[in-house]
Amino acid sequence: MRMPPWKNPATSALSYTFSMILKFLRILALSSIGIGLSGGFLAGCATPERIQASDATAEQLYRAAKRSLNQGDFLTAISTFETLGARYPFGSYTQQAQLDIAYAYLKQDEYDNAISSADRFIKLYPRSENIDYAYYIKGVSHFSRGGSAMERLFPRDMSKVNQQWLRSAFAEFDTLVRRFPDSEYSEDALARMAYLKNEMARHELTTARFYYQRGAMVAVVNRINYLLEHFDGTQHIPNALALMAAAYESLGQTDLQQDTLRVLALTDPEHPAVSSASRS
Repeated sequence: MRMPPWKNPATSALSYTFSMILKFLRILALSSIGIGLSGGFLAGCATPERIQASDATAEQLYRAAKRSLNQGDFLTAISTFETLGARYPFGSYTQQAQLDIAYAYLKQDEYDNAISSADRFIKLYPRSENIDYAYYIKGVSHFSRGGSAMERLFPRDMSKVNQQWLRSAFAEFDTLVRRFPDSEYSEDALARMAYLKNEMARHELTTARFYYQRGAMVAVVNRINYLLEHFDGTQHIPNALALMAAAYESLGQTDLQQDTLRVLALTDPEHPAVSSASRS
């Protein structure tokens, strides 16, 4: 059973704090309930007797872990999925459990563990029909790095996030859409890639402006050239061209300035830099 595409809705600080309290209470509860196989009927059981971990079948372990996962008890879910993998290293339940572990780690904001679990799935089951989801988990894990409780309330400025995380996320999503264009996760991956590309371009433009303010015009030109080469088609191209033209003007490179302004005029005829140049 495949997980639905990852959702990341904003939550309130109060609900986040409350969820952390519940998580702590669940950890305490683990000491008294073994691996969480009690508390309700297990699939195939006619009575509500407690089933000991040593007596549980692969299906019972999987269903118990899945129940914990669906209830948001990710620690218990991970523990039970891992018990399943240790006791029954082969079979369809164990294969799915490896993906579920990656998902549970992702929901726990444990991104390194989520990526490691997804990588392990890819290595162990390279021909699985669910391998696209493993790449999706990796992409979302990189994409989500750097988030905090406050950033669940307010959008992150992704241009200020570690750009290696964004590049890694882009690479995983790119692998997904190229290898599995018909995947149910491809549409979301493409949307995230477009967003990431735009934010990475904004990072380059922000950096170029920093150099411009400090009079490092050669660095400005180099940064804008990198932006134009790697992030063509993003909304920041016109402003990048305008900044490049200004840098060339400061360097006394009039011909290059005019060439850049001509490209800008073709890209965005209404840009203020074009109007300003025509009046001068």
